[in-house]
Amino acid sequence: LFAEISHEVRTPLTAVQGFVEAIRDGMVQDKAILERYLDTIYTQTVHISRLVDDILALSRLESGTITVEKLPVDLNVLVQGVVTSLEAVANSKKTLLLFEKRAETAIVMGDVDRMEQIIRNLLKNSIRATENGIIRVNVETRQDEVWLTIEDTGVGIPPDDLPHIWDRFYQVKNQRGNCDQEKGTGLGLVIAKKLVQLQGGRINVASQLGKGTTFSISFPSYPQK
Repeated sequence: LFAEISHEVRTPLTAVQGFVEAIRDGMVQDKAILERYLDTIYTQTVHISRLVDDILALSRLESGTITVEKLPVDLNVLVQGVVTSLEAVANSKKTLLLFEKRAETAIVMGDVDRMEQIIRNLLKNSIRATENGIIRVNVETRQDEVWLTIEDTGVGIPPDDLPHIWDRFYQVKNQRGNCDQEKGTGLGLVIAKKLVQLQGGRINVASQLGKGTTFSISFPSYPQK
């Protein structure tokens, strides 16, 4: 793990150090170039901060120090809220983010904060992978389970990558070139899966390269009186 962390942190730190040294030594006189360097420094430090946060979260999950407070959660309401909060981000990539409620009652036992973290993480992944497309999010009940499905029309995941997306620091080949502020850390899916399992759920993925990806999560439904 230390070797993996060192590798992941070294690249953005090297970039930050190089740009800072160039600015400090007075090598950057052009204002446009200076702004570009500062933008790069900012995005790389944001990435490092997010990486550290994810490493700490994963460490707590793997050590068993994170506990969840299981209370009845209305998955319809929770998902609708997260979708609404990310609509502007999806629209910036000319992508339509749709919530489809297929069950009037979708109550599960879980930790609302951890549930939101799972949903937000998966939706951000879909938004990163989708441009000029559609992301459909739906909640439905099947027998004694509540299912959450996130289906996008994005770039998809190559078959060789699919078995490894749950590995620490693994990033899909056709998404590694993404250098924007929301660049992934390679830990989000690992954390999401562990949080799902911690709350008695299951998570699955299906994908076709060039056509899109679908994540499906199931939780035991909360018995209604």
